[in-house]
Amino acid sequence: MIDAPWLYLYDGKLKGLGIDLVAEQQIQSLSEAGLECHQVSRGRLALSDTKQSTWSFPPTKMLSWLPSQDYYAANKRFFSLLGQCYLRTRRYRGVIAWSKTALRAFELAALQDIPRILNVGNFHCDHECGGRQASDRWPRIGKERLRREYELATRILVASDYAAHTFVSQGIPAEKVSVIYRGVDAERFKPDAARPPRPFIVASCGALGERKGTYDLIRSWRRLALPDSQLWLIGSIPKGEEAAMRELADPSIRFFGFRKDLPELMAQAHAHVLLSRNEGFAKVLLEAAACGVVNVCTEQTGLPADAPGSIVIADRRDDAEVGTALRSLHADPQHLQSLGQAARAWVEQQFTWSSFRARFLAALEDAAPHLPSCKSQFS
Repeated sequence: MIDAPWLYLYDGKLKGLGIDLVAEQQIQSLSEAGLECHQVSRGRLALSDTKQSTWSFPPTKMLSWLPSQDYYAANKRFFSLLGQCYLRTRRYRGVIAWSKTALRAFELAALQDIPRILNVGNFHCDHECGGRQASDRWPRIGKERLRREYELATRILVASDYAAHTFVSQGIPAEKVSVIYRGVDAERFKPDAARPPRPFIVASCGALGERKGTYDLIRSWRRLALPDSQLWLIGSIPKGEEAAMRELADPSIRFFGFRKDLPELMAQAHAHVLLSRNEGFAKVLLEAAACGVVNVCTEQTGLPADAPGSIVIADRRDDAEVGTALRSLHADPQHLQSLGQAARAWVEQQFTWSSFRARFLAALEDAAPHLPSCKSQFS
């Protein structure tokens, strides 16, 4: 079925943020490589050579009154069945789908003996990373269903070496897992040459809260009491956590909420801290590095261990370790600047979106070697 298109199955709206942006880049890479693609999602892209089936109002829209986790899970179940329906009526060279959305399509694709590429945005479902146990009551997606997706997949795409480790440690063959590091728009996110050395600004960006280590950061920051310094918390906060977080804060901590001007805000920071216990690969780390901002983060955020201009924290609950890292950056502006420059150069060399698209196409070719080569498109 070499002359048939790829089926790309995604339940998002393709609005250019988060996982939407990753999906958009993958679909764009297929277009640029001249590989036919039939994209099935809730959104549309400006790609005239890509067949697009847009389900802006799927039947699950009638369940939008449900709690968000239930509603989104119902959407994923619908798109999984939808992919199966397309496979029954059309010919495809393979299926590319996202975790929790892939199962039914993969079951039929396996019977048709065509490649099945699974995007996983986080860790293996059985990897212990702390936090509360997720509910698996219907319509939420339980671990048994996720394990079946892993089993059916021809290739599993993850965003970081740490995420790959969680799969291999659970018995998934290493050759079945490909690391597809995320990318960043280095033209939007870039250093501010006029950034003054003071005040010393530390940012933490994303969906803030316990999983991101925001409480640990606030406690460490208060104990540090660095002179002429500010901590910027940029991003949304879960309703159940906001009051407790604000109660912990002191006057040097600013709450920005969700912002669309993140490139401009990030370029004003000197350091970016993310103490997550569970991430596939936090794209904001690349955005910070592209701005020449030093990352202080846990291994679980997905940043490669050898990333220039970064400091890896072994235990996010260790106030002394976090404090030592920030105090050293505050005390030596020249060293801080050199680390930021190294981070920016690293991003330009390896982590633009063009680099991401090349990695995706290479993984696709490795998973389906009998198909026409596409690596050369970005070499």
